[in-house]
Amino acid sequence: MKWLNYFLNFNIPFYIYKLNTNDSIIFSSNIKINQPMIILHGIIYIIKNFHNNKKTTIAILGAENILYINQIKNKNCHYKIIAISKSFLISFQWKNLVNINKNLQHLIFKELIKLYTKTNNKYEIMSIIMSHKYIKNRVIQLILLYARDFGNINQKNITISHYISQYTIGTISGSTRTTINRVLKDLSYNKFVKYSIDRKITINMHYFYIIKIKK
Repeated sequence: MKWLNYFLNFNIPFYIYKLNTNDSIIFSSNIKINQPMIILHGIIYIIKNFHNNKKTTIAILGAENILYINQIKNKNCHYKIIAISKSFLISFQWKNLVNINKNLQHLIFKELIKLYTKTNNKYEIMSIIMSHKYIKNRVIQLILLYARDFGNINQKNITISHYISQYTIGTISGSTRTTINRVLKDLSYNKFVKYSIDRKITINMHYFYIIKIKK
């Protein structure tokens, strides 16, 4: 783990969060947080909850993505990070980077810029997915995006090798479990996806042209 080694080797204070599947962290709008979090391992998604009870997913993030709540905080909402799989996040404070060796400081900031660029792309893609009016279109693009980023790809298909529940897919796409079950059954009937006995998702590569997003 590159970032853990950086912080250990150069005595930069840090804190590690461990989230098991479905564990969450809530960031309230009235709490001041100035600690970026880098995802070391795992997969999380971020829900933006408005005070009028509306909510939307703003990103699905994995290893080598960075989360900085101060940048996205809003007094009219709060944010919730939820783990899809067991995840480890490392947090640090900007002030602790000021007094380190200048060469190391340059290296770390260069690496952080890469993380921000990669992470911003995830926010933009999720915004496009959530802009679809029809839930089926959201689910198709969501599954393809998820498979591309976290699945195992071969010439014939893409397999999401860990379990992701219909409830989670519904929460991310802004729908209900019942609706997601109906959509996935339809996609399975049309041979877009299939389920193994342990409920892992496999996508037929023939349909992968539906989404064209550069990594």
